[in-house]
Amino acid sequence: MNNLENYPWQMAYVSAILETDKAKLIGRIAEARQAIEHRLFNPVQLDGPERLAIKAAWKGLLALKAGRVDR
Repeated sequence: MNNLENYPWQMAYVSAILETDKAKLIGRIAEARQAIEHRLFNPVQLDGPERLAIKAAWKGLLALKAGRVDR
């Protein structure tokens, strides 16, 4: 993810990644997924760097859920 770029959905993603309370983690992941989905359905077209950042974030959320929630 390009650290020089700030996208509206990133705050929700970072909140999920940094959440240490397992009871809150499921909600944080859901919020991040919702923020990303909202961006994907936004009429403003994604540029290449944001598209890559979204793909990486989505994979990160899946890994986070699998590693800390589903086990």
